[in-house]
Amino acid sequence: MKIILNDVEKLRMTLVEKGYSQRAFSKSIGMSENYLNQIMNNKKNPSPMMAKRILSALELNFNDVFEVRK
Repeated sequence: MKIILNDVEKLRMTLVEKGYSQRAFSKSIGMSENYLNQIMNNKKNPSPMMAKRILSALELNFNDVFEVRK
């Protein structure tokens, strides 16, 4: 099973609303900027741990921006 980013616009808007750039946000959650960029461009899928870090930091629910696919 894979975790897929299904609402990149919501994720981008939430970053802006919380005052983050992609660089600052990735640093704040211990993720490389490159990896976050790849997730946001649907080139990589986040691990469950990274998805949880993103959601926790932005105070989002899983289904707000991700979905699980086989």
